[in-house]
Amino acid sequence: MIFAVFPNLEKKEFYTLFKRLEDIFASMHITCVFPDYYRESAEKHGLFLKPEQYRSLNWIGNNASCVISIGGDGTYLSLACTMAEYEVLQVGIHMGDFGFLNLISQDELEQRIHDLYTGNYLIEDRIFLDADLVHTDGTCQSLPLALNDIVVGHNEIGKMVRLNLSINDLFIQTYAADGVIVSSATGSTSYSLSCGGPVLPADSREILVVPVCTHTGLRSPLLIPEGGSVQITIPEREKMVHISLDGTYSYSMTPEDKLIVRGRKQKIRFIRFRDQDFYRMLTRKFAQYAKNEEGVFGGQHETF
Repeated sequence: MIFAVFPNLEKKEFYTLFKRLEDIFASMHITCVFPDYYRESAEKHGLFLKPEQYRSLNWIGNNASCVISIGGDGTYLSLACTMAEYEVLQVGIHMGDFGFLNLISQDELEQRIHDLYTGNYLIEDRIFLDADLVHTDGTCQSLPLALNDIVVGHNEIGKMVRLNLSINDLFIQTYAADGVIVSSATGSTSYSLSCGGPVLPADSREILVVPVCTHTGLRSPLLIPEGGSVQITIPEREKMVHISLDGTYSYSMTPEDKLIVRGRKQKIRFIRFRDQDFYRMLTRKFAQYAKNEEGVFGGQHETF
C-alpha cells in the first residue's frame, strides 16, 4: 500500500509529527512518498528522504492508494484541486487552527492510519466549482477549479460593488454589496457560513449564492440545484472587480466580461471515517473552537 503525503512544510510541528507517521507506516508496511517538487523545500527544512520516495504527480495519481494533506484547510483544498483528475482517495491530518476538512487529529493518528489500511471508512463525492471568464470578443478563459468557493468583490477593501446575478441565463437582480460568494457544499462551512449561508452536507450537489453585506436586493442566500449555472457581470460604473478562487487564485473582471460558474464532479474521492457523522462533527468543531477561544481570552466575554 502506498500513501502520498502533501504537508505544509512551513509548519514546524509537522517535522515532529512526521517522525511518528514514519513509525506508523513502517509498522504497517506502508510505503510513504512525497511529490517530487517538494524535495528542494523539504531539504532546506532539514528533511531528507530516499530518492525513491519522491515521485511525480502523475505517478502518485496512478499508483497511490491515498493522498494525505497535513496542515490546515488551505493545504487540503490545494491538494484536492491538484489531484482532482485522478481516481485517488484523499484525507487530511489537521494541523491548523479552526477547520472542517482535515478529519484526522494528531491524538488519533495511529488509529486513523489503521482505519485507512483496513478500509474502515466511507467514501464521499464532492462537487467542485468550474468557472469560465467569457470576454467580449467571445474568447473563454477557463479558471482553476475551486473546491470551496469563488468570491467576487471590489479591488479595494471596504468599498461597495454592484454585481448583476443571473441563474441559468435568467437575470435575477443587481446586488449592491461588499461582494458575492458562489460556494460548493464543501465551502458552505467556510466564508459562506460566516455570511449567513446554510450548511450543506459535504456530498450535496447544489451550489450556493451568498451576498456579502448586501445593501439592496434579496439578502437571503440562494440554493442552485444540481446542473444549474450562475452568471455574474458588472455594470459599466464598476470598471473592474476582483475574483478569488479558494482564496488562492486571483483574477480581474471588467464590464465586458461574464463569469460563469457550474458545479463539476471530478475523479478524486474523499474519505470520512465511519464514526464521524457530519452534523455531530460540525457542532463538536464549533464547541471545541469556542472552548479554545475561551482559553485564549481567559473566559472573559462582553455583555451586551
